[in-house]
Amino acid sequence: MMRRTPIAAASEQSALLQRSMWRPLLALAALLAIAWLAYWPGRNGPFLFDDYSNLATLGDYGRIDTWWKVAAFLTSGFAGPTGRPLSLATFLLDARNWPAASEPFKLTNVALHLLNGVLLAGLSAALARALGMARRPAAWAGVLAAGLWLLDPFWVSTTLYVVQRMTMLAATFVFAGLWGYAHGRALLGQGRKRAGYVWMSVSLTLGTLLAVLSKENGALLPLLAWVLEALVFDRNHAALEQGGRAFLAWRWAFIRLPALAVLAYLALYLPGLWTGATAGRDFTPLQRLLTESRIVWTYLGDIWLARTHDGGLFHDDIVLSTGLLQPLSTLFAVLGILALLVFAALSRWARHPVVAAAGAAVGFYLAGQVMESTWLQLELAFEHRNYLPAGLMFFPLALALVRALPNPHPGPPHAWGGSVLTSPTGGGGREDDVASPRPSRWPLWLAIALLALFALQTARRAEVWGKPFQLALVWAHEHPDSPRAQGYLANEWTRVGNNPEAARLLSAALQQHPHSLILLINRAGVACAQGEAPTGLRAALLQAAGHARLTDNVTQYQFGKLLDGMGQCTAFGPDFELRLIDTALRNPQAQDATVRRDLLHRLALRALAHNDVQQAYTLDLQALRLPDLPVGARLRFSVELASAGQQQLALDLLNAVPSPLARIRGWSMAAIHQRWLRHVGFYQHSEAHLRKVLAAEIAAKAPPPAAR
Repeated sequence: MMRRTPIAAASEQSALLQRSMWRPLLALAALLAIAWLAYWPGRNGPFLFDDYSNLATLGDYGRIDTWWKVAAFLTSGFAGPTGRPLSLATFLLDARNWPAASEPFKLTNVALHLLNGVLLAGLSAALARALGMARRPAAWAGVLAAGLWLLDPFWVSTTLYVVQRMTMLAATFVFAGLWGYAHGRALLGQGRKRAGYVWMSVSLTLGTLLAVLSKENGALLPLLAWVLEALVFDRNHAALEQGGRAFLAWRWAFIRLPALAVLAYLALYLPGLWTGATAGRDFTPLQRLLTESRIVWTYLGDIWLARTHDGGLFHDDIVLSTGLLQPLSTLFAVLGILALLVFAALSRWARHPVVAAAGAAVGFYLAGQVMESTWLQLELAFEHRNYLPAGLMFFPLALALVRALPNPHPGPPHAWGGSVLTSPTGGGGREDDVASPRPSRWPLWLAIALLALFALQTARRAEVWGKPFQLALVWAHEHPDSPRAQGYLANEWTRVGNNPEAARLLSAALQQHPHSLILLINRAGVACAQGEAPTGLRAALLQAAGHARLTDNVTQYQFGKLLDGMGQCTAFGPDFELRLIDTALRNPQAQDATVRRDLLHRLALRALAHNDVQQAYTLDLQALRLPDLPVGARLRFSVELASAGQQQLALDLLNAVPSPLARIRGWSMAAIHQRWLRHVGFYQHSEAHLRKVLAAEIAAKAPPPAAR
């Protein structure tokens, strides 16, 4: 019998390794298919809340079938300082007009979620390699970590809420940028410096730019890279040895300075912690920071425990932390977060790779929350804020389970991975430590059980999200103290024609929250439908109109709905709409230009309906002279006057107020949008046509000249 030569044996081992690498890829493909099937029941769910405001601009200029309309839509974003044009561009994959069907949007979101799972598998595998694991087990660890994250039911409210594609797309570019950075870092450790610098530089620069254009928290990419650099790649302080001073300079330029710039921007808002400026919220920045310490622990519980509850979008029932001891759980939450920070910092000196991975996951999560879960005056809680920060949440568990598995291919020492973390390179790590085969296969069955549990819970939640009425029932049941949740369910009862049940539900909720404008508005809508208002509702509405936070987007929308319905409502007697508007105009928040313009315009429409055309003109003129005038408001107000037979007043209104396009200031996304509209002449052409029609109608009304 012939003995194999060392070269033949090595070749056989290499071929075996290459063949075995297909198995993690097949496993990942299977997990992607399972995730797709789990989300399938939710594809027919409705658009929700911010979907409407962000997607309605698809119909602002008719069907988007020319490039100028594409550019107009991409610059129309208002969800953040950047306008998030890259996220808006992806909506064009699903529809090019409005209204549109929700299913294509939701399926694209699911596909993007699957893509993020793939990117996360690659990133996790690269990190496992950097922590000393061999190639094949690192691939399995990456697949398992990504699979648990992919199937976690906590992401249903992100994936099936169409507008949160902005969050998902930002995560796409962050994961891709970090994976590219990790690959470049490995090349640097192998001595391939030119390729390493190209990979790292392009990945971080392009990834950050594209992520920010998707959503602003994409700017955290350099900070997250800093966390991975400190806790994974340079945990042995070998950066100088690997890349020399050139690498240290590169690291400052591409990681630390951009990260410090983001932190400096956030620090600009720190004075609010002691000034107590609420910025229109019901809490101060300090109260928010303290409350977030408790909310973060709630997030972590929901991520790890696939509980039967569905969370949802309503979190206005959270009890504020007004001090470290109020409630007492705030103190323990703060101490717990400090302990996590200490653990993450100390994990840099851990010898065991699972401990090191846990430290990296904790540091990554806390760094990912620094923008949305600290002192910026955003709403208190949303589940989608965890989508990016929790990217490495299951990485330590996956690493531990894969390391605990027996070696299916006994042979060379490096076949399954090391047991001690001693990698000096930050690239591939040492692969010559022997991991003893274990006869038990419990880690495999535990991994399968966790994946199955997550998949089943995700499918159950997705099914609920596909049924609007059931979704409203679940949210109201899980958030009995949330006025928004109770109001949302009441709207669903009204939609299906059960006004008595809607009235009962709202009356009960108002016993707990008698001053909630959202509940009062919904109760008024039911009263109008029934033709009878309960005692005290009229006075409560007037009081709320005078004190409500009308600058809040949700409140503004709800109050507008109330006023829209008052025109045909008889339950509150005559002129109640007028009293509501007058009361709201005395609200201190009505000094906001947007709020005041809307209220004045509503008075103008009411005056026009009562044939008081001069008063309508005067009110419209006041509204148009307020700051931050929307581009199309002049034309819309003028058309309304013309439709009432007042062509001369309509023309006078156009002449009295110059177009906002005549003087555009700054280079915000809104200003860029206006400059584009001016460039293509959309409103100029519309105004020229309107003026021509008005002139013709005025001439037609003029008496014929006296016969000579």
